Amino acid sequence: MKVLFLGPAASGKTTLVWKFGDYLKEQEIDVCRVNLDCAVKMLPYKPDFDVREFFTLESIMQKYNLGPNGALMKSIELIFELQENILNFLKDFEISLIDFPGQLELAIFHPLKLSELFKEKGVAVFLLPADLLQNSKDYVFLKLINLAVDYRLDMPCVHVVSKSDLLEECMLRKKEIEDDFTAQLMEIIEKSQSAQRLVCVSPLKEKGFEELYSLIHEAFCTCGDME
Repeated sequence: MKVLFLGPAASGKTTLVWKFGDYLKEQEIDVCRVNLDCAVKMLPYKPDFDVREFFTLESIMQKYNLGPNGALMKSIELIFELQENILNFLKDFEISLIDFPGQLELAIFHPLKLSELFKEKGVAVFLLPADLLQNSKDYVFLKLINLAVDYRLDMPCVHVVSKSDLLEECMLRKKEIEDDFTAQLMEIIEKSQSAQRLVCVSPLKEKGFEELYSLIHEAFCTCGDME
């Protein structure tokens, strides 16, 4: 199984890949962690597969005479060129955690869909960072981004609230919706996405990992019901 972690910048993808990977190892699950971010300087975990062994943001900028944003876009093409290397490596593991580049635009706007590499037995996990969930408008905004990513992917997509230790209560109740337009957008979201129970994770407190693992497996339920 391949699990692709996506979300806004600083949503906690890397920390979750780190701590969730440790949790899976403690359960004696054969897991590997893959870093696809060529721009990252330091990681809290040692990747089992790391694109920086093949290229970095700086090397792409120098070789192709590109700025940082152009180099990030180019990195997706270079990752596709490593497709055989990556997939041959992952086939020996029960579950692979894919740490996606921090810029979410690479998942939405790049003509090459990186999810194509991982769609076989793959599921995407979209992070809704709790520190950006201050009210219902914040929640709807992030869910609209989630919906756009879901639309672009060719694999099941689930969402979780990350950094949940930053909120006293990560569940946002419908009664807190502040205006009619927000309510209309919420209705569109609910009609467009399959029902899913809300899972909150806190990597720093190592909470929610069992629920996350269960949710990932539920994404493959043939009945399609994830309530």
